[in-house]
Amino acid sequence: MKRLLGLMLAVVVATSGYAQKEVPASEIFRAIDQNKSVQYDGIVVTGDLDFTELSNRKVKKEKSAWAEVKTVVEVPVVFRNCIFKGDVIAYKHIEENGRRSKVFVVEITGGGTTYSADFRENVVFENCTFENGSEFKYSTFSKEARFGGSKFAQQANFKYANFRKGTDFTGISFGDYANFKYADFSATAHFDEVRFRDNADFKYANFSNKVSFRNARFQRNADFKYADFHNGVAFEKTDFDGSVDFKYSNGKRYVSR
Repeated sequence: MKRLLGLMLAVVVATSGYAQKEVPASEIFRAIDQNKSVQYDGIVVTGDLDFTELSNRKVKKEKSAWAEVKTVVEVPVVFRNCIFKGDVIAYKHIEENGRRSKVFVVEITGGGTTYSADFRENVVFENCTFENGSEFKYSTFSKEARFGGSKFAQQANFKYANFRKGTDFTGISFGDYANFKYADFSATAHFDEVRFRDNADFKYANFSNKVSFRNARFQRNADFKYADFHNGVAFEKTDFDGSVDFKYSNGKRYVSR
């Protein structure tokens, strides 16, 4: 009996040793707000990580019933093998009544305040799991943006995002709508081996350099209408299970099935 209890205790201790450390999003936010670079590996982030609330936010545009506020992340942001329990927010719209809009349901046409965050240094979310929303609409990534191997359980919003350096989305799993509408890619972009389980929207996207979707799989609608491929795009061994729309797109497309 004593031996059995000892074995059970050893199992409990061994299991607890593999438990991921929980870090409040507020703690990470404070470090970034103090211009301290953050680098985490294998943690669980609890709460919403909201880059739009940094102290350096400034009003860019303001009208009678509408305003645009911008913040800037001045330090490198590095997360590897992390789980985000709450929302990761680099964009939000607050209506005049103080409520946060459900931007995936309707487009913003009325008043209120739009908040977005830009990133001056490298942004890394490699092999991470986003269990809730991820909002990067209107964000400018001045240096590398690497999301390779990550999983987005809910909708991923990169609409109007500006990627000025190399971009890596290799091996990502998008469990819901992946929105890259109007996104601008100035350098090489990799979407190799990506699994789009829901609709993938690249309508009006601009690819100034090479882009690759090799071995990717689009399980529902793939929309590349009006997309610009200035230096070619590769779709070698890419699977399109649903409809595909390349109407009015420009540039060369290399497809091998």
